Amino acid sequence: LFYDFEGENQTDDWQVLDGEGTNEDGRYILKNTDSSSGIAAIGDMTWTDCTITCKATLMEGSADNIGFVWRLAANNLFYVVSIRMDQRVGYCGNVNGAWMNGGSPINPVPFETEVGTEYELRLTVEGNRFQFFIDDEDMGEWEDDQLETGMIGLRVWSAIMAIDDFEVNGPGIPATAVDSQGKLAFTWGKIKQ
Repeated sequence: LFYDFEGENQTDDWQVLDGEGTNEDGRYILKNTDSSSGIAAIGDMTWTDCTITCKATLMEGSADNIGFVWRLAANNLFYVVSIRMDQRVGYCGNVNGAWMNGGSPINPVPFETEVGTEYELRLTVEGNRFQFFIDDEDMGEWEDDQLETGMIGLRVWSAIMAIDDFEVNGPGIPATAVDSQGKLAFTWGKIKQ
């Protein structure tokens, strides 16, 4: 399933659970509004293992972190991995409003987070094991068995995130139909019809 955000209708598949999501100049922009959090998700509750990739930029005006969520059921039930302004790559989970792990760092050395720099992010989810990469550099792995299925998506905390070329592959995740002339991808909703 692939989104290049070259068409306004590509945001129709995304459900914003918190914050604001918009399509601007061929990128999806997620930012927090009233609260410190912003969450945008796609998919359904049956999704399990997957690989998520995208190009992501921490935008000017950000104060904290951007990242992926997966096995998400609501804005208080998900796992998250994030690139933080304090030079850490952290992970945690929110299980019915109770935070676990508190964004503990997974990267063995500080990551030089820069506002305005585009990063290639990749998360692999296999059973209870998760591994995160930035620009093909392994940032660490961890395990947790509290959440088994759910949607996937993006999360910001006191930040603005711009993404492009968002792709997710895995069991039960539909393919995106793209014609050979480079026209827009059909959205997931159209594929399901």
